Amino acid sequence: MSSVGSVVKLYRELYASLLIPSASDGSDRKALLVEMAETFSPRYELHGEHLVTLDLRGLERMFGTPRAIGEAIVREAAARGVSVHVAIAATQVATQLLARSRPGLTVVAGGSEAALLAAAPIGVLEKLAQAAAEPPPLAVLRQWGLRTLGAFAALPGPEVAARLGAAGVRWQAVAQGRDARPLVPMVADERFDGALELEWPIEGIESLAFVLTRLLEPLSTRLERRDRGAAAIDLTLRLTTRDEHRCRLELPTPMRDVRALRTLMLLDLEAHPPAAGIERVSLVIEPTPGRIVQHTLFARPHPTPEQLSTLLARLQALMGQSRVGAPQTVDSYRPGAFTMAPFALERKNDHRRNRQMRRKDFPQEDLSSAASAASAVDVPASESQLLAPGLPPSLHAPSGASARQDQPLVSALRRYRQPVPARVAVDAAGRPLRVTTDRRSLAGGTVQHCAGPWRTSGEWWESGTGRAGEAGWDRDEWDVALGDEGMYRIFHDRVTDAWFIEAVVD
Repeated sequence: MSSVGSVVKLYRELYASLLIPSASDGSDRKALLVEMAETFSPRYELHGEHLVTLDLRGLERMFGTPRAIGEAIVREAAARGVSVHVAIAATQVATQLLARSRPGLTVVAGGSEAALLAAAPIGVLEKLAQAAAEPPPLAVLRQWGLRTLGAFAALPGPEVAARLGAAGVRWQAVAQGRDARPLVPMVADERFDGALELEWPIEGIESLAFVLTRLLEPLSTRLERRDRGAAAIDLTLRLTTRDEHRCRLELPTPMRDVRALRTLMLLDLEAHPPAAGIERVSLVIEPTPGRIVQHTLFARPHPTPEQLSTLLARLQALMGQSRVGAPQTVDSYRPGAFTMAPFALERKNDHRRNRQMRRKDFPQEDLSSAASAASAVDVPASESQLLAPGLPPSLHAPSGASARQDQPLVSALRRYRQPVPARVAVDAAGRPLRVTTDRRSLAGGTVQHCAGPWRTSGEWWESGTGRAGEAGWDRDEWDVALGDEGMYRIFHDRVTDAWFIEAVVD
């Protein structure tokens, strides 16, 4: 080994850039570049789909001189049927510029990169601008009469900084062949998975908890070392019947706590239990960047996402998945139609923004002006019929000698979230005559006045029939006055031929 070390010269910095010209044939140039780069070095960095930079340090012991390494790369590309431009130098930027400006194989001796780059046209900087944050000031440089990289590199640095700013200084360093950062090697996507073959089948959830803990602990440690969190978990259980029981757990926020993940999976299995004993347990974690938590000094601490996720999972196991979530309106004509959507945990609570949005949506001056305007509106007796067609004016105006015409009656419609079943007697024309119900708070009685019907229907194109909340609905709505018992809003469900009380007027 000592004789080999005395003959072979080891370089502190040695890089190679491989460029596949755009005119070259090939279905996937990026895949070819990756395959050729992995053949020679595990440390490589891709720059788009046509260029890759390799770290060649240590390959001198295997191939010899840098030219021998470059010739080996050219032979490997020819064996794959691809023509490449290869440049080898002591800096990454020099190899990238030379590979873009000079075809074939170019090898630069240490320290002479700037001299070889001096003859390159200045337009080659535009090819490197795709991965840069700021484009090079080529228009200004051409106005100054600069045509080569050497002319740009020879300008005084302070003068360039004064006229072009920090971006001009960075691009001048590129023209001089100096690296601004180290090579960032590409790392293959790490797979976070685990499996365990069981000696004896298990059937209870309690026994499965020990197996899940054994699988999750090493995966949680790996996630913590990589600063990653679990975004989703795919659990596969092979049963004694040779069937597979699969379940997928979507997490609202990245987490890697073993107890929280195990509890969430066990609660999901309780809601969807496997049909037979379990012989093999395997899980795959989809990683995502870890959660960044920065608490403030004056804000009240909130429950952790792990605690909230566990609480929601327990509620879903107890009440059902369709009954836990955030209610959201749906695009439907059905009265009171809504759906339950999963809770979205906010990663950043901006109370000031919430207050601003609240003030924007509900300005105090608008509310006060609207209230004052509403109190000053006069509703004549002739227009009171618009409130409920078919009802006499006595239902809209206060009774008694002290009632004034300039003070309209203010009433509230109290609507039941779940309609109250009722029994309604109708005449030959279908008009309600009497309303009775088993609800104690609703007395019922004989219908004195009624208005309607208002027929509403929708979603008839969907399959299924039934009451509110099911597809396909068709009903007739009535406003009925039961003498001194008050006024009700009732409807007849034409699909199920049933009557319901939807609301009462207080």
